[in-house]
Amino acid sequence: MANIHFIINGKGGIGKSFISSLLCQYLNNKGENIIAIDTDPNNTTLFNMKALKAKFLQLIDQDGKFDVRAFDKIIELVFEKKATNYLIDSGATTFIPLVDYLRENEAIEYLKSQEMDVYMHIPIVGGQAKDDTILGLVQLVDAFDCKFVVWANEYHGALSDFENTEQYKSIKDKIMAIIYLSSLSKDTFGKDLFELTSKNLTFDEALQDKSFSLMSKQRLKIFRDKAFKQIEVIL
Repeated sequence: MANIHFIINGKGGIGKSFISSLLCQYLNNKGENIIAIDTDPNNTTLFNMKALKAKFLQLIDQDGKFDVRAFDKIIELVFEKKATNYLIDSGATTFIPLVDYLRENEAIEYLKSQEMDVYMHIPIVGGQAKDDTILGLVQLVDAFDCKFVVWANEYHGALSDFENTEQYKSIKDKIMAIIYLSSLSKDTFGKDLFELTSKNLTFDEALQDKSFSLMSKQRLKIFRDKAFKQIEVIL
């Protein structure tokens, strides 16, 4: 049985590629066979992390137009059965075309009918984009029938009240789990994570990199282990 993971929400800059990389790294560390696909034509963050060996799906044709049929390649790749986990990192610009494609082609239902588990990992954030990301979450949960995992990314602000909101209460029965990427000191953890992502490194690579200080490595290990412990509950 294959697991298909969509990391998706319509707002840009909310950590979709970072969450994709966390999932890839967790599965790699578990010895799972994975294929990661970067579909963001504007920001190929996942593809640039060479250790993850992600594929890039070209969605813009030679005329500069969005080629929706290119999404067919994701489904075809899954049916080649070369991995047990497929991870699709979607960018903000691919959100509407991907949602329309999945809905119109009944792709989720088709994958499930072939005894495949389909997950949607949906980031939400605190701060100014909070309402937009929660709206995106609700819309996705209402539109599809699969396993939903909410990623509460507190980098831009707290989300401690999320589970008390009316929006969450309206969909909580369909939510498999909430993974919290809790807010930590921006002067320590924040700078370490920024250096990690700006260098396109995995956590394992950073822990072996001499340019990271002893305590930077300790903080990165703390962050990684807390995230992995939560992912372990669902995968």
